[in-house]
Amino acid sequence: MPRGLRSSIRNVLIIAVVATVFAGLYITNSSPLARLGVSTQHTGLRLRPLEEIEPGAPPCRFLAGAEGVVVVMRTGATEIKDKLPVHFNTTLRCYPDTLIFSDYAEVFQGHQVHDALANVDAHLKETNADFAHYLRLQVLGREGLGKDELHGETWESGPVGKNDNPGWRLDKWKFLPMIQDTLKLRPEKQWYVFVEPDTYVVWSNMVQWLQTLEPTEASYYGSEVLIGNDVFAHGGSAFVLSNPAMRKGAEIYASHPEEWHTRTAQHWAGDCILGTALVSAGVPFTWAWPMFQGGNPVDMDWEDAKEKRRLWCAPALSYHHFETHEVETMWAFEQQHILDLMAVMEEKKSTAASSFFGGTDTILRHSDVFRRYIRPNLVHERTDWTNMSPDLIEHSARIAKPIEERMADCEAACIAKKTCLQYAVSAIGCSTSDHFKTGRAFRGVRSGWILPRVEHWTKSMDTCRRRGGWSVT
Repeated sequence: MPRGLRSSIRNVLIIAVVATVFAGLYITNSSPLARLGVSTQHTGLRLRPLEEIEPGAPPCRFLAGAEGVVVVMRTGATEIKDKLPVHFNTTLRCYPDTLIFSDYAEVFQGHQVHDALANVDAHLKETNADFAHYLRLQVLGREGLGKDELHGETWESGPVGKNDNPGWRLDKWKFLPMIQDTLKLRPEKQWYVFVEPDTYVVWSNMVQWLQTLEPTEASYYGSEVLIGNDVFAHGGSAFVLSNPAMRKGAEIYASHPEEWHTRTAQHWAGDCILGTALVSAGVPFTWAWPMFQGGNPVDMDWEDAKEKRRLWCAPALSYHHFETHEVETMWAFEQQHILDLMAVMEEKKSTAASSFFGGTDTILRHSDVFRRYIRPNLVHERTDWTNMSPDLIEHSARIAKPIEERMADCEAACIAKKTCLQYAVSAIGCSTSDHFKTGRAFRGVRSGWILPRVEHWTKSMDTCRRRGGWSVT
């Protein structure tokens, strides 16, 4: 989203600057933190030795502590061409180890993609209607799919998912086999981070957070979802499993595959089935909201709070529903964040530096994302853009006026209400809102914000007793 980070020239400069910064840090000591007098035993942010850094690596690759982590990407043949390539140039460049699972095995743009369903019972695949798409895919290949079967960016989903999409119906079957196959491929890892193509993981935070956890315990972290009496981690928000948790999950599936196949056939959410299996295997779910988020910063509720946890104050570990260009801009923003931290390390070579990196100040919080990623790009008005203002002013659509006059009237109506932050004009009339949202492109809608009030609202949000640290329940 930051305009200054969108050009490839800027990205090249970022790499050049980080190389310069780190070169200076490593001249006299292989550990820059030690050089600055910072104890590596107590910092959340650690750096890899310079000699281990790959040429041309982005700033995120300088972060140490992810050696025992593998990121597992779950996708499908109907979306892979539209959604995965952006990650090859951004997020996947940060991860030291990655596995990609789909419903079709292939080498895609030089990356191995594993078939998550390859080892599922053949009889099940031949007799369950959910696998009709899968069987045809194995014969025709991804290029044999019709246009009606392919999909890229989408926001539409019903109360039980996207049941009109054959790829989505198949997706629920991948979870348990994926756990089993991931463990076979990476049996020695400490932590397994599961994501989707429209998930964004704040890697600089994830690396720090995982170092505070105990990898020898059977742990299952994520953003809580409740279906009936089943509590589980939402798949799109990213979820994390420790090695012991993976082993327990794989074991219960291998011991009773028919039972879990029956449960999957009767359900619509594979992440729920996985959560049920893990709990049945003795792996408790740990609620890690609001660090894990199921929404996108452009439309999330910044004022959200649950059980004394305020989203605004909390560290950001993940977001969901990212479009490809948002992955690019958020990734560029995070690389700049890492660069900024490195610059501080270089500048503060006194006790102040030790204080900075000895606390939680290396953490990127949701409030930081708002102030540094969202707010700088906010303008007074935007055309063909919806800020999702929900409060419709009655009869406003009946007024036949030019759009400029309608916008002026709508803005005046918002200003007249002291708590109003934003407004929008569309075919249905003038709408306002007391809550902030950036929104997204939408033809036929024109949106505006009362910028002085947004500034006041931002300041009013900064009432956290302290800068929030890692929190789990």
